Amino acid sequence: MEFRRECSRCHVALTPEGPAYFCAQECTFCPTCVRQLKFVCPNCNDELARRPRRAVPRSSVGPAFPPPDPPGMLVRRATVQDLDAVAPLFDAYRQFYEQASDLPAARTFLSERLSRDEAVVLVAEGSDGAAGFTQLYPSFTSISLSRIYVLNDLFVTRDHRRKGVGSRLLRAARAYAQEHGAHYLELSTAVDNPAQHLYEASGWKLDREFLHYELPLGSRPASV
Repeated sequence: MEFRRECSRCHVALTPEGPAYFCAQECTFCPTCVRQLKFVCPNCNDELARRPRRAVPRSSVGPAFPPPDPPGMLVRRATVQDLDAVAPLFDAYRQFYEQASDLPAARTFLSERLSRDEAVVLVAEGSDGAAGFTQLYPSFTSISLSRIYVLNDLFVTRDHRRKGVGSRLLRAARAYAQEHGAHYLELSTAVDNPAQHLYEASGWKLDREFLHYELPLGSRPASV
């Protein structure tokens, strides 16, 4: 298989270790274009599948051990009393995924999840306030007859990125899930989300066995 060094559609550069998708004819596209094309090659109408990444020498990706905790950083479970601090982070997280800013709706959604004990929100706090959060949704696995947690949201403010906050939140999520007897944690993320490297460095494994499907059910209800 020939390694293509740029997207066939937008011509953005592709790296051997980065995500890319190709068809049976080896037409190659970046993750952003693949989403816009709905995983169908415009040239031959074949399905676009994820291209295997080439192995990267350990020395080029940094140490395998987690970075030290950011100085003065505390991670704790949030309550409804923390809505003023966490709701703006949640609203910014949704904007990252191309949703319009709606702070009142974000606050209402979080308030309902926390007050009903339907989610676990872990917030990272530094000397200058909230730096990031992760939100876990409790669920179960029938095969293992066990509890699991879905790590649905992870967000770090721009000023605190690349400082170990995301890694610290992932470790806190793992510790919480283990403490509460969960069989495993799971997450899904955009194919072009650079946080994939953070997940893999934190021990998460890419699922190559199961496909993820969604069934759209119409408009979003006003309240959930």
